[in-house]
Amino acid sequence: MKIVAGGVASICFLAVCASAPMATAQAPRIRVQSSLVLVDVITQDRKSGLPVRDFKKGDFRLFDNRHEVRVATFDAGARYDTRSITLWLVVICNESGLPKFGASAEFLGQEALFRPALNHLEPHDSVGVAHWCDNGDSQLDLLPTEDRDKAIQELSEALKPIPFEGGTSASDEAGEQAFRKLIRLIIRDAYRRNPKPLPVIVFLHGDHTGQPHGELNKLVDDFLETSGIVFGIRDYRSPNLHFIIGEQAKIMHYMAKHTGGQYFSTSSSEYERTLETILMQLHFRYELGFIPPAIDGKRHELRVELTKEAKAGHKGLRLRYRPEYIPVREEPEWAH
Repeated sequence: MKIVAGGVASICFLAVCASAPMATAQAPRIRVQSSLVLVDVITQDRKSGLPVRDFKKGDFRLFDNRHEVRVATFDAGARYDTRSITLWLVVICNESGLPKFGASAEFLGQEALFRPALNHLEPHDSVGVAHWCDNGDSQLDLLPTEDRDKAIQELSEALKPIPFEGGTSASDEAGEQAFRKLIRLIIRDAYRRNPKPLPVIVFLHGDHTGQPHGELNKLVDDFLETSGIVFGIRDYRSPNLHFIIGEQAKIMHYMAKHTGGQYFSTSSSEYERTLETILMQLHFRYELGFIPPAIDGKRHELRVELTKEAKAGHKGLRLRYRPEYIPVREEPEWAH
């Protein structure tokens, strides 16, 4: 059976640190370029917030458009057999005139606080660094590597102040385009790797941002084609932006919601534990694979349940996954 990394990966996340703040969300559509759809599922005990690590293939039921389908493959993070991840640490340039809190400048000088959490990456996981700017620049500063120290060094470089000062409609538009370009650069990197990893973006940003609705939805669709997941970490002192005329505000929260990720609001003393939480959530996921009944390019409703026997043994358990996917035959042209 051929598995292509465009296969659906549905990940929702649980809190492994009881004190860490969490946002919850499920994502809509996901496109697949594969005969096997991969559905990532997170289990969460409502009382402890911890994952259940001993589920077996026979404990799950899977439904496509309300019709049950056979679970063809089963992998569990606790067994170390889920796909490797590529963790991207992404920031916006530290531009002149930007507020101290709300972009990425608040992380300048704090980079080393994230380093211990990277020890929780699995041996075959990798980490990259990227940035975008309102001057139109988009760059993958560090391609995925297993060198955790190098990642922190590159993050420090990406956060250094630059002389450019935006604040105009032209710079806003340039920044929006640069953001979309950067996300697609990350997707393309995942497509070109063999085996294809699960790309995970962690924005270090207060999400004081916006995008045109149409362009943002296209971007979300593109990202979902690679089973990508978006997270974010913001300083709790960053201002909230709830509305932009004619645009979707808080675009990173939006992307996290529509890819099954989440955004954390925390203090610098909790940076390490917050990133650690993200990595542990990714590690203890289940991957269910099934053959789609039709590769028709249309939206399919997706539902995952526990069997009656499994439910009886785990009362109050929460399953989290993406509710839709779109099966298509070909990889998109922009990914080549």
